[in-house]
Amino acid sequence: MLGLRRPLSSRSGRWSPEDNLPLVGSKFARILELVERREVLDVGCVGGDAGGDIEATSHARLAKAAGFCLGIDIVPDEIERRRKEGYNAVVADAQTFDLGRTFDVIVAADLIEHLANPGAFLARAREHLKPGGLLAIVTPNALSLNNALKSLAGLRVRVNPEHTCWYDRTTLRQLLSRFGFAPVEEYWQDYQEHPLTALVLRFRKNLAAHFIVIARPRGMMT
Repeated sequence: MLGLRRPLSSRSGRWSPEDNLPLVGSKFARILELVERREVLDVGCVGGDAGGDIEATSHARLAKAAGFCLGIDIVPDEIERRRKEGYNAVVADAQTFDLGRTFDVIVAADLIEHLANPGAFLARAREHLKPGGLLAIVTPNALSLNNALKSLAGLRVRVNPEHTCWYDRTTLRQLLSRFGFAPVEEYWQDYQEHPLTALVLRFRKNLAAHFIVIARPRGMMT
C-alpha cells in the first residue's frame, strides 16, 4: 500500500560525507531538456506568477518545449487568463487531481513545500505517469547557506507564509521512497548572485538555495 513502505535505511555511523551532487545555476535547464517534445503535466502552473506576464512564466517555457503541456492550479481567474492566451490549463488541486490521462513528465516546481498533504500529491502523480515516466521536483533547501547563516547569527529565517514545511535531501528522498519513487537524477541549484554565496558553494554545494530531484516510480525503472 503506497505511503506505508519501509523507510530508507540510514547510513551507519553518526558522521557521513555529503554525496557530491552537481551544482547548477538554473532551476529549469535540465527539466526543459527532459520535457522536449513530450507530454507534460505542470502542477501548480500559476505559482507565484499571478497577475504577471504569462509569456515570462516557467509554465510558458515548459509549454514551448513540450509536445503537449497541461497546467493545473487552484486559482480559477489565473487559469482562465492562461486559457485565453491559448495555454492548456484546468482548475485542479495538486493533492486530488484526476485528469483521465497519463504523461511522460510531471513537473512540480516550488510546489511541494506548499502542500498540506504532499503524500497525496505523490500518489496522484504516480497514477498519472506513463510507464517510464518522470517526476521533476524543485524545492527550497532547508539547509541552505542563507538559512544556516541567519540561524547562526540568531536572526529570524524568512519563510514564505504559504509554506507548510522545509525539505532537505534526506527528508525529500524519504518521502519519495514511501510513495514508491526512486531518484534517478539529483542536483543542488543556486543562482549564486552574491559573491559570498558563490565562494562558499565552491566548497559546500549542499548549502545551495534549492534541491532538484528527478524521480521515477519503482517498478518503472529502466
